[in-house]
Amino acid sequence: MQNYPADQDVVSKLETLREALPTWVISTVELVELAENAERAAVHSNPETLDRSRKLIVEVAEWQQKLIDWQGLNLSPRLKAELRILKATLDASMDEANAAAAELNL
Repeated sequence: MQNYPADQDVVSKLETLREALPTWVISTVELVELAENAERAAVHSNPETLDRSRKLIVEVAEWQQKLIDWQGLNLSPRLKAELRILKATLDASMDEANAAAAELNL
């Protein structure tokens, strides 16, 4: 059986992503809803909410880059599959967040 020494380091860092992912997805959905509501009501959003949205986008983008970097390592097939799944989830979240941000003029 092949040894994948990089797995241990990546797995320990992935725990942070696994814990944050549900929160990011909920925040993204809230951002989309906020953008739709603001557009319907033709009102401006709260600056604190806009700042939180910007931070969400930056944080998710940073994790997307980490996942890309890790996919280039010699990792076990199981871990590479998990990275692809997490990356796809973050990509979808980022697409939604960027579309909502564009509506909010972030």
